[in-house]
Amino acid sequence: MTAVRSERGRAERASWRLTPIEELDLYLESSADPSLIQLELPVGRHLDVTALAAALDDVQAADPAARRHLAATSRWRRRLHWETGAPGHHDGVLTVASWRSPGQLAALREWVTVWPIPLCDRTVRLVLATGPEHDVVILQTHHAAFDGISSLALLTAIGAAYRKRAGDLASSGPQAGPALATRPFGTAGPARTRGADRILRALTRIAARLPGAATRIAARSARPDRPGYGCVQRSLPVPRPAREGTGPFPTVNDLLVAALIRTVDRWNKARGWHSGRIPRGWHSGRIRVSVPVNDRGQQDRWADPGNQTRLIRVTARSRERADPGRLLAHVAAQTRVAKERPTARLDAASRLLATGWAPAAIKYHAVRLARRVAVPLCTDTALLSNLGAIACPPCFSGTGTEPLWFSGPARMPRGLGVGALTIAEQLHLCVHYRHTLLDPGAAADFTALYCEALGELTGSPA
Repeated sequence: MTAVRSERGRAERASWRLTPIEELDLYLESSADPSLIQLELPVGRHLDVTALAAALDDVQAADPAARRHLAATSRWRRRLHWETGAPGHHDGVLTVASWRSPGQLAALREWVTVWPIPLCDRTVRLVLATGPEHDVVILQTHHAAFDGISSLALLTAIGAAYRKRAGDLASSGPQAGPALATRPFGTAGPARTRGADRILRALTRIAARLPGAATRIAARSARPDRPGYGCVQRSLPVPRPAREGTGPFPTVNDLLVAALIRTVDRWNKARGWHSGRIPRGWHSGRIRVSVPVNDRGQQDRWADPGNQTRLIRVTARSRERADPGRLLAHVAAQTRVAKERPTARLDAASRLLATGWAPAAIKYHAVRLARRVAVPLCTDTALLSNLGAIACPPCFSGTGTEPLWFSGPARMPRGLGVGALTIAEQLHLCVHYRHTLLDPGAAADFTALYCEALGELTGSPA
């Protein structure tokens, strides 16, 4: 590691290794399915593009992690490194686009979810979507460099810097800016030989029949070949769990996880998965939800940058899903045990990457091959990521109580994730789904079922 001295006189790391979890995320990404964290904040007015660009420069100058990029190196090196870029250059980081209707905003939102961030240049993208009456700020970060917590901290810092630059005054109107660069959805990778592809599909089917495979969400999509993501956004009062039994008291996060398990169970049953029409090769006995857990200490929960989360897995079998109260207690007990485990523990894949056993080019192909074969066993049913209650939400103008939507990658065969956060006693949910799995109508039905399940678990109407 090398270091440079900033204007403030403190040492800044100029080059440092990727952690195993960062390296793993990098290897699993594809150009057609980039690994992005996305935060979307509607603002009640138009923002000044010049002030926003200056605010972005201020934040990047103060935070070396915000201007990191992947160091250029030989693909035969064993470890990859981050480098700190020079401050004061927002070229390529800030993009301005326009929308005139909710449909155009939805199309823009879906477009940027499949627009890769070139890690050789940057790890951050800020999109200002100028509308007819108000603007929307979309922050995207690469998951190899950020998690939800650090992405939220970055957006909050940009909002504070903008208010300082603009004096918290509304601009006269939407500012002209460069159009969003057009590009085709996805990029075809190198063609694999037909024989090798047939072998991989056979190995995948074998792995799917092994004990421990998780249930898959029943697909309902009018266009399963459509690339990219869609999302459904909902706001509702924060659900409050009621104490039942003698187990650990359920948290809001436990409620969100239990409701997601219950929703998947009811969704699949309604589509005949328990009537003999289960897709070949998929088990349907256990529903398993991935839940990111923040590994930062309580003192630095919102301070430390980077990707510092680990995944815990919450599993529920048929007998545990039969009763809502029993399901909630089962989920609460699992999450309590998982969160109390030592945070330094790495899974087998992360330990293997940490050893630097082979050049990056070899590890890249090895990790992708292993995932392809072990997808049914290593991929959970769905993902639930809850950032919790936000005491100081990002604010560019107004009161700071505007809804904020959060989502992360949901690679197939999972295909669906729920992002949640709480601002001013309002729970903001973003159901993020692949078009391969669900179409917009099906995603709206799934979300309605999820809100209904939350109401059942709290004893209140949805």
